[in-house]
Formats: sequence, C-alpha cells, structure tokens
Amino acid sequence: MRSILLSSFVLLGFGCALPAATAQSVTTPEAHLGRPLGRDFELADWDEVSGYFQALAAESPRVLVETVGQTTEGRDFLLATVSSESNLARLDEIRSAARRLADPRGLDGPSREALLAEALPIVFVSIAMHSTETAAPQFGLELAHRLATSNEEPYKSARERAVVLIAPCLNPDGLDHVVSWYRETVGTPYEASGLLKLYQYYAGHDNNRDWFMLSQNETRIVTRLLYGEWFPQIYWDVHQQGSNNERFFVPPFRDPLNPNLDPGVIGGIAQLGTRALFDMTREGLTGVSTGVTYDMWWNGGNRNVPVRHNIIGLLTEAASVRIATPVFLPFDRLGAPRGLGGYAPSNRFPAPWPGGWWRLRDIIDYEHAFARSLLGSVVREPRLWLENALGAAERAIEKGVSDTPRAWIIPSTNPDRAAVRRLADTLLLGGVELQAATTEIEADGRRWPAGSLVIARAQPYGQHVKDLFEVQRYPEGDPPYDVAGWTLPLLMGVHRVELVTEPEVALRPVTSAVDALAGFPDGPSAGFHASRDGDGWRAVWERLGAGQALSFHAEGEHAGLFEESAEGDLAQLPRIGLYAPWFGSMDEGWARYVLDSFGVPYVSVRNEMIRAGRLADFLDVLFVPSISGRQLERGREAGTVPPDFEGGLDAEGAAAIEEFVRGGGTLVATGSSAGWAIELFDLPLEDTTRGPEAGDFSCPGSVVRTVPAAHELTAGLPDSLAVFFSRSAAWELPDKQTLEEDGRTFVSLLDYAPTRVLASGWIRQPEVIAGKSAWLRASHGAGAVHLFGFRPQYRGWSQAAFQLLFRALLLR
Repeated sequence: MRSILLSSFVLLGFGCALPAATAQSVTTPEAHLGRPLGRDFELADWDEVSGYFQALAAESPRVLVETVGQTTEGRDFLLATVSSESNLARLDEIRSAARRLADPRGLDGPSREALLAEALPIVFVSIAMHSTETAAPQFGLELAHRLATSNEEPYKSARERAVVLIAPCLNPDGLDHVVSWYRETVGTPYEASGLLKLYQYYAGHDNNRDWFMLSQNETRIVTRLLYGEWFPQIYWDVHQQGSNNERFFVPPFRDPLNPNLDPGVIGGIAQLGTRALFDMTREGLTGVSTGVTYDMWWNGGNRNVPVRHNIIGLLTEAASVRIATPVFLPFDRLGAPRGLGGYAPSNRFPAPWPGGWWRLRDIIDYEHAFARSLLGSVVREPRLWLENALGAAERAIEKGVSDTPRAWIIPSTNPDRAAVRRLADTLLLGGVELQAATTEIEADGRRWPAGSLVIARAQPYGQHVKDLFEVQRYPEGDPPYDVAGWTLPLLMGVHRVELVTEPEVALRPVTSAVDALAGFPDGPSAGFHASRDGDGWRAVWERLGAGQALSFHAEGEHAGLFEESAEGDLAQLPRIGLYAPWFGSMDEGWARYVLDSFGVPYVSVRNEMIRAGRLADFLDVLFVPSISGRQLERGREAGTVPPDFEGGLDAEGAAAIEEFVRGGGTLVATGSSAGWAIELFDLPLEDTTRGPEAGDFSCPGSVVRTVPAAHELTAGLPDSLAVFFSRSAAWELPDKQTLEEDGRTFVSLLDYAPTRVLASGWIRQPEVIAGKSAWLRASHGAGAVHLFGFRPQYRGWSQAAFQLLFRALLLR
C-alpha cells in the first residue's frame, strides 16, 4: 500500500487558499543536511535523502512524495512528484491523459486534439541506480528544491507546463551500504575502497541489466510506475562513469541502432542531447561528449527498455570521483572518449576539459546544467513531446497490422510451466497485453492447442515484444563489446511461435502470470516432479527438506522425473556451500538469487572457512561461481582493506578444496572459476577459446545452442538447449591415451552444437567452440568436479540452464 505525503492547502473563509510556500519558508538541502551540498568527503545516506524529500513535501504544496514499494532489504522506495499546485490538483486527469497517449487505439481526430490539449509532458528522473555513483542523490535534493521554489527559468515553467517525477534513489539499500563503508573508512588507508559485498543484494552493478527480466524489487517497482501508472514521455537515467575520460556524456548514442526502435523517439533523444551539448558548452562547461561509447543496440538497461515503450530514454554519464574523495587529473592522464582517436577537440567532443581537480560538487553542477537544458527544451515546446510520444505509439500499433510477425504463440504444450509463468509475468508487468486461446488455434498451416497464449503485435508495446522474442543478428561492422543477443524465450527454454498471419481464434484476456497457465495441462501425477519444470525443482528441494526420499528416473517412461519413494536413493538434502569472497561478486549474487528463488538451502562460505580445512565436516558440495583464479587465490591485497578481509584462498584453501574432493566431495565451478579448477586438479583439458589456435574467436555476449549427451545426469533434457555465452570457455576432452595415463574419468554432459551453434547475437569463428564441451564431469579420487564453461545463472536470465546447475548440485 502507498503512503502519500502532500502539503495541504489551509482553507480560509469562502474556500480561499493560503499562498504557496515561499522559497524562504522551505528548508534547503544544506539546512537539512547541516553542511554544504556536495562537500568533499561527505555523502548523504538514505535517511537523510528520504527525510529531506518528506520534509519538502510537508513544506511545499508543489511536492508530493509517495512510498511506492519496498526495496529488496525492506527500505521504503520513494517517488516525488513536482509541479504547480493546480497541476497536482488534477493529477489524476494528467495521468489518465498520459495513459491514453501511450495507448491511442480508437482515438479519432477531435478526441486526439482534446487529449493533446489536456495532457502535460511528464519527465521521469531516475537517480543513483549504481550506488558508487554518489553525486546524484544530492543532486536530486537540490533539483527538487529548485523545482519547488525557484521562480527562475526553466524551473517556473517546468512547474506550470510539465510534471517532473523524481525517484530520489533507485537503490536505497546500496546507498546506505556505500555511505556507511565510506564513512567508516574515510581518513584511513582504506578510504574509497570497494565494499565487502554487493551494493544491491543480488545484482550489484548488474541491477542495470535487469530491465527486461524484472527479477529485482527495485526494477519491478519502476517498471510498474512507467508502464502501468505514469506513462512518461521522457525518462532520464542519471549515471557516472570512470574518471579519466570526458567529464560528461550526453546523447545521441553511437551506432549500431536497433531496427525495432522508433525513429521519432531516436530523433527526440538526439534533439534533447544535442541541445544539452549546446547549452552546457555555452555555459562554459568543458569536457562534454556525445555520440561515443554507449550504443542503442541491446535491450535490458534502464534507459533502453523505455525506448522500446515509445519513451525518450536519456542517459548521462558524469566522470566520477573516488566515492566522495576528490581526484586530481593532470592533462596527460586524460583519455579520449571511446570511439575518438585522441584527447582533442572533435565534433563529438568540442571542448575538452583541461585537467585539474574534479570534485563531487562538479558532478552535481554538470547534472544541473543538463537538467536545465532538458527542462527548457520540454517547456518551450510541450506539445511537441506529447505529439512525439503519441505518434510513436501509433506507429508501433500500425507495424503490428502491416508488418510481420503479426503475433506470437506460446503453446500450452510447453513443459516448463514455471518458465512460462515467469515470462508472462515480465511481459504483463512491462505493459504487454496477453491473451489465451479458448479454442484450438489454426495459423500459418499449423495447429496449436487451446489454452495457448497469444500475443498480438498490434499493441502499443508490440515492438518491445518483437525485440525480446526475435532472433538478434548483430549488424556488420565493429564487433559488439557486450550483449549482442538476448532472445528471451530461448534463454528461458520456452517454445514460442512467430505468426506471419494473425490467428483467427476466440481469445480471452490474461490478467496475471498465474492466469496465463489456466489452460495449460497439469504437471506429472501425484508423487512425481518433472526436472524440465522449475516448479518440479522447487518441489524437489522442498520435499527433500521435509524428509521425503526421492528417486530420479534416468530412463524408461518416467525418464527425467523425480518420484517420491521411501526407497529413494536421494534421502536428504546435500549440504551446499556457496563460495563468497570479501568483495562484491555479481556472479555470486546471481547464484544466490537462483538458489533462493528455488528454495535451495546453502551456506555462504568465506576464505577463512575454507582455509580452516576439513570441509567435509560441513559440506557435501562446494559451488564456486565465476571468479578469476587470481581473485580466488589472492583475494584483496594487503593494505586495501582492514586485515580481517585481506587475502583469498591462498595455498592453504586451495589444498583444502582438493582434499575435500579427493575424499568424496563435489566441486561445482562455473565460468572463470572452472579454469582455476582445471589448474588446481591438473586436469588435461584444453580451452579452445584461448591460446594461439583460437585465432580471432570472439563472442562477448550471445545466445548459443548446446546439445546434451546421453547420460543419467541429463535424463529428461530437451534435444537442444540455449545458454548464454559471455567470453565463456569450451573444452576439448583428452584423447584415449591421455585418459588411460591420467586414470580419471571425464564425461562431457553438454556440448556446444556441432553446427549452427549461434542461436542469437554475434560470434566470430563459431567453429572454435562447435562440438566442444560446455559442461563436463571429471572424477578426482572419491569425488567429482563439475565444470561449466558458461554461467548457468547468468544475470538471472538463463532459466533454461538453471536445471543444469541443480543437477550438478543434487545428482552429482
């Protein structure tokens, strides 16, 4: 439930209101904090930030503050709305008009004009998603105060001619963690050192990779606000980047351009960013770049997904300080913005910064300069931005009528009900309309059963669906530096069908993720749990925890099923340990997310616990997520953190792991840690993606196809399975003679497909990994080592691969 704090009008006599609070009567951020804003070595924590917004709403009738949800760790997530008193009085009408602009189906000419006359532009300012980017929370305080009190432009007109939404912090949990650690270490040798943990509980910095999967509380809250409640026309994502290049990046973005993005939206991004470059340069600010570093290809970021929803998505990136510690940068340490040849004037970098001191207050000042430019552009031509959003929605709907595909089907024969439910949830939360067929579907010469889900493209967010559901083919030219493919049904293991023609079938609206499965057949009969279904795995962990023994059928009519049986060979839960270093590991965080989501019990295992030896006293399985060998062995360097957190596994811990496996334990290593395990156990394996024979192989982030081997551990898997390959590994198994000399057994459980290995995205020289092992099991003494060349839990996206991890942890 929401709580709302809104300054009330005091009514006098015949309903007259007291005048709005003056600037003098409204507390300034400096007065609230008791110090200058942006002062060196000083940060504001969430109590200070949220307390100021609540005080501002209590003192100004132009500010409304709502608690719109709870963060992952249980803090209030706030949204501030700033506009004139008269606009706030008709806020429901303004929101209703914005909703209608976002979905103009059925609008005729007169109603279109009336809607444009009634609506106001809505600008959403997204602050401090990344908690080590520390200037924005204080910038937000000052921006809200200026919008509420200043009679200067553009603030006065912004109140009268627009509505500004400010999310004071997209990650309040992380803000507190970063501020607390900085306050603890400032003035010590550890000042501005990295946290001992992730600043977002599961995702850390990857919280800006969650905007199509919507796995985290904070992401889900903002998504609901954007596509279910407010429907802004402009979204500004405020960020910081490294310290040594440009001082401030503004759009437009560099190529490549995703073809699913509306040209009017892309043009609007360019217009607002170019005007900001002009305005900021006129103000005398140097070091502003544009058209470099950041592209418009991939989906999943905070400013990317709104663009697929017909919203102008803006990103700014300010050069960072060391948390709140100023930095001195002489000219010869400054580097060119990515994509430029040198640190010199350019059309994309017209006035380089000369070097010198760079402080927290400088970042705030640059962010204010962009805010002034943005608000000025919006209020000078408010109707332009409303028409632009309306036109983008109309074009998206028209594409669903005139282009292909016309629709998508998710057949009710999909075996993984949990994956379908999760996919339906992310689509519904993202504002997409789903329907279910009440009769059999006939389309494109094929038949699909009743109960199947149908997603029509002719809807406002049809392009968003297309971008998630189609196979990506990265354009020719420079190779991608990050994610090139993300086809969501492939990653989730959900069968989807593209339709060239619109199906003729009776449909009903789908109202929730649970409702999406109403027409799907039930799972296995009582006492059985399917390994192909995430719900089956949840039941397996739950039943084992309750003391119910299980058997896993590797063959026969029940192949791939768990059966509850008193004689089952799986009689209890394995004691699982998840390695957790004394720094924020995103892969460890995503591993926790997957284990927690499916009810898998585990303990976090630190370096000192492993160095103590005798791991079998408390573990059956040790899971080491993707961490480099150097980080595993050495950990954090002496002098960079307090002594309790220095070091890594060291030789002592590595030896303890070897002894644990040799004595009968199981090690599961994914990604980079698999390479470390190969060295530790002296396994005769060659990673074909590295070394001279790899040639020019490259695959920085794409979906690839794998093929399971015939083995009891893979029973019930599909004929092929998509996994995410992000600078991953592929192994050549040893030849027969080497195996005989080694004496250990090696079984490849999953190979990269021998042909057509790329499923979606980009890969150079796919033959380097084709047919090579992606997941293998090697014996060592009485125990086993499971090596995954990829990361099954990657960013919480790869739901189809979660079961592979579970098999390694349980079946071993």
